[in-house]
Amino acid sequence: MVTIKILTRPSLEIFESYQELFLSILSEKERYYILKSKKEKDRIEKTLGWILCRMEASERFHVHPSGVVVAAHEKGKPYYGDFPELEFNLTHGGDVIIAAFSENRAVGVDVEALTRKANLEIAKRYFTLSEATFIESLSENDQRRAFLRFWTIKEAYLKMIGVGLTRPLDSFEIQYNEECISIYDNEVLQLCDVVQNESDGKHIVTVCVENRENKFQFSEIDLQTIITFVKKFK
Repeated sequence: MVTIKILTRPSLEIFESYQELFLSILSEKERYYILKSKKEKDRIEKTLGWILCRMEASERFHVHPSGVVVAAHEKGKPYYGDFPELEFNLTHGGDVIIAAFSENRAVGVDVEALTRKANLEIAKRYFTLSEATFIESLSENDQRRAFLRFWTIKEAYLKMIGVGLTRPLDSFEIQYNEECISIYDNEVLQLCDVVQNESDGKHIVTVCVENRENKFQFSEIDLQTIITFVKKFK
């Protein structure tokens, strides 16, 4: 089962009223990066994203959240130091913070607000020729949605394989239709599942997971659930 948890970003006022509580279960290094962030939005997203990943491991493995070791591979992909069988990935965009979890299968997730404008020049510059040509062939309204679908697929795939944007977006190709999303890397079809969700009408969430026939569960989590969880460990 691939579990995707979606949290709506709270206002700065609400966040700051619980900031000390939230920071209490994070590591010293995490607290350092959060407190040195100049942008308020970054502080909120980093804090709540890290809490989501600690909360999941704590509940699954019955450990104190502050004892959950979160490390990073050479190119930055995070992982659980003590629970490598549980893969996870974080993303944020628009008004949401998202964490995706998968057992023994690499996972990547990306999100974009549906209000983001399509930019055909970006598609022509960074996507493959066939991808950019496909997007350009659509109506103006469909171009925007297709651009966001392709962009989030590409980011989710690169995050799944653990390289992020260190690889060019045109170094692999997406073949897309309403029934199937296929990814070809070095002209080889990749054995992975790609699922997209637009259930809130405001964001497009794309999840990419190793292997086929995965089951996906999307769920919204509210801030009060996180507050209640953290308070149990005070």
